[in-house]
Amino acid sequence: MVTAILLFGAFVTLAILLGAYSSQSVYKNGMIFAVRIPKEAAEHEIVGRIRHRFRKEMRTTTLLTIGFLIPAVFLRESFLVLYFLAWMTATVAVTALPFRRAHRDTLAAKRANDWSAGLRADEDEYWGNGFTYHNPHDRRVFVEKRVGIGMTVNTGTPAGKWFMGIAIGITAAVVIGVSFLLLRSELTSPQLNITEERRIDIDYPMYSYEVPAESIVDIALAEEIPRGIKTNGEATERVARGHFKLNDLGKARLYVFKKNPPYIRMRLKEGGYIFYNEEDPRQTEQVYERLRQMMDSVRQ
Repeated sequence: MVTAILLFGAFVTLAILLGAYSSQSVYKNGMIFAVRIPKEAAEHEIVGRIRHRFRKEMRTTTLLTIGFLIPAVFLRESFLVLYFLAWMTATVAVTALPFRRAHRDTLAAKRANDWSAGLRADEDEYWGNGFTYHNPHDRRVFVEKRVGIGMTVNTGTPAGKWFMGIAIGITAAVVIGVSFLLLRSELTSPQLNITEERRIDIDYPMYSYEVPAESIVDIALAEEIPRGIKTNGEATERVARGHFKLNDLGKARLYVFKKNPPYIRMRLKEGGYIFYNEEDPRQTEQVYERLRQMMDSVRQ
């Protein structure tokens, strides 16, 4: 299900990018490839060659980006999300390359052939690569895009610099944070230890928990975990860790590998449950036996 959702999002993203850039090869509103030139210049042989090369490069880019989606079908969920983020970043960068080249070549042809004659101020020099705007002489913070729809930031203004810096910082923080959490869930497993003071210590970043043996009402092996919802934690197709609310049981802390029974179920005096297992079922049974022996000694 997650794979299908991410693949759908990938194709939608690719379609939007291709649509935005491909439309720039058509002369519209006095511009082609985000460069303002006279209409007759748009039919010039040089522009025709630039347009032909651009369309060829866009076809190649499209095939490459789609091809790099194939490995996603075979990845586990955590790595799939990371792969999708990497693919998205690369696709945004790669699909812009043919347009940037066409923009630069069209701008160079305009200057070489003096196609600026008779045009009103076109501000081409303020449009870096055709889609970023940097004009310190323009007080507007937001201006209409030349590529795509909507507005873009004028990074030539102090407010524009702050806005862009904050946006990049937030985006980077979110991507790095999500990547860290996904890698951690994939590469780090909870560790259950029994201390000399007869306390159960479950060690896992952000969701560690310690409970005295006296607070446990009973302990058992379960073949399944009731369905429920995550309230504060992480859940993938492979693992569930953190705080959950389970049907018929209520609050619970889960430190489990899904679809990998048995699960150690601990019911607490103050209410709530703890579910724990190891990736290897035999190790889960060994941990359960240690816990059972500890509970027997507490009851004596």
